[in-house]
Amino acid sequence: MINSKTVLVLSPHSDDAELGCGGTIARLVESFSAVYSVVFTKTEERQQESFEAAKTLGITQYFMNMPIRNLGVHRQTILDELISLRETINPDLVIQPSMTDIHQDHQVIAQEGLRAFKNTTLWGFEAPWNHLNFDAQLFVKIEERHLMSKIKAVGCYKSQRDKRYISEDYIRSLAKVRGVQIGFEYAEMFSVIRQVIK
Repeated sequence: MINSKTVLVLSPHSDDAELGCGGTIARLVESFSAVYSVVFTKTEERQQESFEAAKTLGITQYFMNMPIRNLGVHRQTILDELISLRETINPDLVIQPSMTDIHQDHQVIAQEGLRAFKNTTLWGFEAPWNHLNFDAQLFVKIEERHLMSKIKAVGCYKSQRDKRYISEDYIRSLAKVRGVQIGFEYAEMFSVIRQVIK
């Protein structure tokens, strides 16, 4: 069971939340969790796409509008914003890039997310194209309806259609592989960075 009432997803780029945990987000929203997403970078072409994707999933979204592939320069600003979100949203679950993600922006958000939310349950989402290895410690079962919500949300990013991981075939195949690993039809996989039981 996922009992989280308030969830914050840290998305370095506009499409990361949807790709990394869109099915889990759909399941959380369905179970009446309040889900928020903060997007740290923004390009003009993706802004409207991101709003449409958030609307599809039924989540509230914030933007920090920082330059892509240069988040390391803004670490303190990012940490300050995350601490502010911690105080205002007070999430009981934070989902962010995993600590083994090698993308430079993802690394910064993973590290600052851990600093800001070290007393909170933290899951790291999977981005296979950015991992040399991944600690598969947590699987979340999702249903066809959750997967379809994820596919529709990712489909909002029309400017990214040339990326192989945007395709419905890839998204469905990965969910099926993760499902097979736990004996269900579909699932999403996470690393457990921190688990807090209160």
